[in-house]
Amino acid sequence: MPLTIPYFRLPDMGFVEPWGLMVASGTIIGVLIAIRRARILGLDEDRLKDLASWVVVGGFVGARLGHVFFYHWWYYQDHLGEIPMLWKGGMSSIGGFAGGTALGLYAIRRYKINVWRYGDLAVYSTVPGWAIGRIGCALIHDHPGKLSDFFLAVEMNMTPQLTTELIEARHDLGLYDSLLSFAITGLFLWWNRKRRFDGFFLGWTCILYFLPRFFLDFLRATDVGTWSDTRYLQLTPAQYGSIMLVIVGAWILWTRRNTSQIHSD
Repeated sequence: MPLTIPYFRLPDMGFVEPWGLMVASGTIIGVLIAIRRARILGLDEDRLKDLASWVVVGGFVGARLGHVFFYHWWYYQDHLGEIPMLWKGGMSSIGGFAGGTALGLYAIRRYKINVWRYGDLAVYSTVPGWAIGRIGCALIHDHPGKLSDFFLAVEMNMTPQLTTELIEARHDLGLYDSLLSFAITGLFLWWNRKRRFDGFFLGWTCILYFLPRFFLDFLRATDVGTWSDTRYLQLTPAQYGSIMLVIVGAWILWTRRNTSQIHSD
């Protein structure tokens, strides 16, 4: 019998949702990492906090709107009141990246700070926070994949509304995404042993996260009805976004590789 991760169900915690708890924890930890790193690099903490506020707000709004309009608008158009209910889950990583980047660039221009230095700081601290937040997705299994006997496949109940449970082992894309982000975090810690040119971590984040993400989305389930992700010409919205961001990451690394490692603010 194939060895997979057994099915489990978290106990009812009342108003505290497992997904929301982990996302909040990841956000707080990411901000704390950013503050600590800003002190090490001698960056302006006040400007960092201003930037972080804009990025966090943009990230959450963009992630939610991306999920609502590009993945499940067929549902939310009849349940408009549920759109602000972030604590129930339903976020798009590409939407979050786009929203955070948009408001982050606005803040960078408004406060006249170095886009590459603070961009590196933002992604360096966001990746571990994202890894923790994705644990929440794994706990509620809201990104089911195809049926599988892979050792990391999770036994899921895809029919929670029925009296008789149907437990099936499937790829859990929330779990895979979390593991990927933790791996990138470890690699960044290794690279951080020496100084890198401004834009280094920003460029590599685009490649190391979004290139695997493009291929991981082929593992997403297509046989679970409303749980299935919306596709356009056989690709998910995240796959189209991943293609663009990998190109952006390659461009950043190519154009920034010969710049000096440290610039004044």
